[in-house]
Amino acid sequence: MQCSIGSEYPLKGIPKSYTMYILALAIAILTYALIASRGITGIPPWASMFFGGVLMIATGVISPDQALASINLDVVLFLITLFTFASALELSGFLRFLGFYIVNKFKTPKRTLFGILIFSGILANFVTNDGISASWTPVILESSRRFRINEKPFLYSLAYGVTIGSVMLPTGNPQNLLIALNTGIVDPFIVFVSTLAIPTIINLLLTYPILVTLFKKDLEAVDSPDISVEKIEDRFTAYLSLFLLAVTIVLFFVFSILKIDILLGSLITSSILVLVSKRRRDIIKRVDWTTILFFIGLFVFTEGMVKGGVLAYLFHYLPPPSSILSIFLVSIFMSQLLSNVPLVAIYIPYMISYGATSPIDWIALAAGSTIAGNLTLIGAASNVIISESSESRGGKGFNFIEFIKNSIPILVINLVVYYLFLR
Repeated sequence: MQCSIGSEYPLKGIPKSYTMYILALAIAILTYALIASRGITGIPPWASMFFGGVLMIATGVISPDQALASINLDVVLFLITLFTFASALELSGFLRFLGFYIVNKFKTPKRTLFGILIFSGILANFVTNDGISASWTPVILESSRRFRINEKPFLYSLAYGVTIGSVMLPTGNPQNLLIALNTGIVDPFIVFVSTLAIPTIINLLLTYPILVTLFKKDLEAVDSPDISVEKIEDRFTAYLSLFLLAVTIVLFFVFSILKIDILLGSLITSSILVLVSKRRRDIIKRVDWTTILFFIGLFVFTEGMVKGGVLAYLFHYLPPPSSILSIFLVSIFMSQLLSNVPLVAIYIPYMISYGATSPIDWIALAAGSTIAGNLTLIGAASNVIISESSESRGGKGFNFIEFIKNSIPILVINLVVYYLFLR
């Protein structure tokens, strides 16, 4: 997986065209205004971001060829393959079965909240945070309905769980993959785990009491959960998906050791899934295509920000990557403007040009850009995935302002814990 955004553009100097700068800035303001006001307009973030990307092309900030070149196909294909597994598991009835199992196993809303937080955080490292977000949101909705409570606490638990938990491994999220494969880190899996496992587990545990405090009233079940036995509707599709997903995880580790692009692993197994399953058409229809559009729009939008000189202007006033703290702060702040994957793709060549290339620098970038998702809705694509997936199934989505208010204390704790360990 190669870095394709910003690697040829030094983030310094004055934009060549003042007109392009004004256009790119105006489009950026409009795009973020649409996202922030989605509670009023009803326009989902993926539609606003895709529109912003198209505007960058339509106004001439970037050419169609530049827009196409900016789309990181490795990331897009990687997400499609994982969403294919998520779609198959939902279609087979396995996720509904899992929803019943979670309620039956944990029995109370507070314990279920803890289970979602911990298990989603661990699983995110093997199927990426975006993959777990897509596949677990239906489980969350099913669980909340069983308890007859507001689904918001569980949705937030999932969002924080996959964001924090995915820090630990290169396969936890797309930005970690970019860092592991484009920065020259020797044995990235060992480096990530040995450096980030303990602070990540601590952050997950510290997040739980905050969530309980934030949603204390919502976690009071009206009735005891509706306990009943649920069977997997399509066992063949469920077991085939689980088997191939397990093979995918093994291939990730094997290919990383052999220095082979790990994307090949998920491409092979997902193609086998749609080849063998008789429900292939339904599986493809259920893939979270709106999130794919969000990423495509995001890559194009980011390219417009680069070409228009907006990012050059911003980086000129931000602290250089001269310390762990500065890398943390810049990656967290800039991820709110670009989302974490494009930010990392742009920031990698910037850090290399500055000379910040030690393993701890890259680990700081991975941690900072990932926990950035615990600040705003668009800080991480996984937040958008959860919100959109919930709304598409009749549940509630995240409100932009509400998300920030709930997330700030969690982000502050995350930042302090990782900083204390990495410094």
